[in-house]
Amino acid sequence: MSITLLHLISKDPHFSPAPAASEAAQARLRQLVPEALGGYDVWDIPGTAFIDPGENWCGVRCPVCGSDIEDWWGDAMDTAALPDGYFDALTVTMPCCSAQTDLNALDYVEAAGFARYSLVTTDPECELPLSPASIQALEDLLGTDLRQVIARY
Repeated sequence: MSITLLHLISKDPHFSPAPAASEAAQARLRQLVPEALGGYDVWDIPGTAFIDPGENWCGVRCPVCGSDIEDWWGDAMDTAALPDGYFDALTVTMPCCSAQTDLNALDYVEAAGFARYSLVTTDPECELPLSPASIQALEDLLGTDLRQVIARY
């Protein structure tokens, strides 16, 4: 049996909200997604982690020229990972066009990203992704732009 996780992460991989903002966003998320079979959670991660889409993974492309970079990406992730599995420096040079960018800015075919903080619902009983209005309400509370990562495991 598989599960679906909806991660709401900041587009800033180092973002961590004030406790009051996090609590307000958690309460609003419960209103926006009133049924989550596996519940609600907050991941306050001790380092910057990669939040992946699990079985929804469909590859990764260069954000500058659009080339498929999946073969290169695995090695780039290994190089950027710290011994504890978290990430610090995300800057990379694209193998396809030599553009400077970072791992968080890559074009993940199914949304993925790096985060220290994630609002999480497990098996939400609603249409995904959430509507732009719902995301805006959460962004206003947290004070950051959000990315939705829909992961299936």
